[in-house]
Amino acid sequence: MIMFIESTLGVNFMIKLCNENKDPLRVVSHSQGFHFYTAVGDYCGVSAHSLEEFADALQYVCSEAIVFHFERGDFQKWIRYIIGDNELAKRIDDIRICERHLMAEGCRKEIVELVRVRMLQLEAQRIPLCLGKQKYEAKFTSAKQQTQ
Repeated sequence: MIMFIESTLGVNFMIKLCNENKDPLRVVSHSQGFHFYTAVGDYCGVSAHSLEEFADALQYVCSEAIVFHFERGDFQKWIRYIIGDNELAKRIDDIRICERHLMAEGCRKEIVELVRVRMLQLEAQRIPLCLGKQKYEAKFTSAKQQTQ
């Protein structure tokens, strides 16, 4: 399936949505990275290419960039369509409900915390798969040796 979305600069991008699961912890190309602006056409020199870089950048990027992107829903769009983490995007959407009550710094803190917690959850989900595979391979090797 192919989807068109409008970028932060008002330019339409075509994104191919695949059924394959994207690893939300991966690093994306520069063209797919999140580029922070304070207004349309006013790039502030900061980009992120992974959730980790995104959380780090949010810590020091200017407040104007946070407000600009937060009000437009750009963070959620990037996380949902490029990073591939709909759950995290929904959590950030929940912040939007209270946006009038949050100052830029409060918003920054909320999003950074959500991203960091989600990264830990995603990393924890990887561990049982690896351990399970090792246990399976150990049992398979042991069983194979017994039959020989």
